[in-house]
Amino acid sequence: MILATPLDSKRNSRNRNADDVDILIAILLILLALLPVIIPFFRSSHGVPLGSEQTELQELLAEKQMVYAAIKELEFDHQAGRLCLEDYEQARHSYELRAIALLKQIDGIGAQQASDDVESRGKPRR
Repeated sequence: MILATPLDSKRNSRNRNADDVDILIAILLILLALLPVIIPFFRSSHGVPLGSEQTELQELLAEKQMVYAAIKELEFDHQAGRLCLEDYEQARHSYELRAIALLKQIDGIGAQQASDDVESRGKPRR
């Protein structure tokens, strides 16, 4: 007959604690994996652009960033002496016109979303 010593009971409690930690880590990893699937169910639909509007807005914002980056690169090339003044001014002017057009489109989508929000708030709730 083998008797359990106090040292054996400490080892068993350590193993149980390690198993509990492993289970906790596994649960957290599963929750993190499911988080992108679960989050949309808890979001409010107010203030969130709908499908095509959201995609169009994202594309416009990305293009705006590219135009801004191109203007900065253009300025750098001009200051470094890689572009003559005439080419720099012509290219900068075309980029600025494109940026203005993009900003107007972005503002138009923002104004449309704002009016949609006002209309949805004005409707009585049932």
